[in-house]
Amino acid sequence: MKIKSRSITLLVIVTLVILTIAYVLPIYVVIMTSLKTPAEISERQYLLPSANLQFQNYVQSFQLILPSLINSSIISVSVTLLSALFGGLGGYYLSRTRTTFAKVLFILVGVAVYLPYQVILIPLVQIMAQTGLALTHFGLIGSYLILNVPLAAVLMGTFFTAIPRELEEAAEVDGASRVQIFFRVISPIALPAYASTAIIVFTQVWNEFLLALTLATPRTTTIQIKLAEIKGSFVAMYHLQMAAAVITLLVPLVIFLALGQYFIRGILAGALKG
Repeated sequence: MKIKSRSITLLVIVTLVILTIAYVLPIYVVIMTSLKTPAEISERQYLLPSANLQFQNYVQSFQLILPSLINSSIISVSVTLLSALFGGLGGYYLSRTRTTFAKVLFILVGVAVYLPYQVILIPLVQIMAQTGLALTHFGLIGSYLILNVPLAAVLMGTFFTAIPRELEEAAEVDGASRVQIFFRVISPIALPAYASTAIIVFTQVWNEFLLALTLATPRTTTIQIKLAEIKGSFVAMYHLQMAAAVITLLVPLVIFLALGQYFIRGILAGALKG
C-alpha cells in the first residue's frame, strides 16, 4: 500500500510540474522576447535572456497601446460593474422565487450561459446597428452586458441560495423593504461572490477579440485588437508586440491580486454548498 501511495503521489507531483511548465514557459518566452532587439529575436534563442535588456520596448509599446488601454478599461469596468449589479438582482430573484415563471427563466438563463456567443453574434450586431449603437462604446458595452449578465446571475444566484432566509425575515420584522434587504443585508454578505463574478466577467471582456473586431472602430479599438495591429511595414515587430502583451497581462493580474482572497472565498462557498 505504501509503494502504491508513493507512486500515486509521485505521479501527481510529476503531472503538476509538467502543467506548471506548460503554463509558465509561454509567459517566460513572452517576457524574454519583450526585452530583446529585433536582431536578437531573429536568432530564435527564445529561452535565453538578452545581453542588454531593452526596457525602452515597454515605453514604445505603452505609447502605441495607451488609447486602446483606455478603451478596454472603460468598457471592461463598465460591463463588470453593471453585470454585477444586474446579475446580483437577477440571481437574487431566481434564488428566492419558487414560481413556474422563475424556474423557466432560470433554465433560459442557464442555456444563455452555455450557448456559444458566436451563435448570436450576427443578430447581436444587427440589433446594435438598428439601434444606432454599433461602432460606439455604448454598443460594445451593451453587447458585452447581453453576454455576461446571464453568467453573473447564475454565479450570484448560486451563492444567494446558501444565505439563510432567516436573515431576511428578521430584516422584514424590523421594517426593511425588499430593496433595503438586498442592498443592506444580502449584498454585504455576498461580497466574495461579487468579487468572483467581477474577476470572471472582467477577464472575459478584457480578453475578448471577435466581438470587438466586429463592432470596434479606430476610435473604440480595444487592447486585443491593437495587439494584432502592432506591426511594421515590412517586418514583424515582435519585441513591441510582446511588450504590449505583458502590459496587457498586468491589468487583470493586478485586479486578481486585489480581489483574490474574495475570489477564493466565493469558490470555497460554492464548493461547501455543493
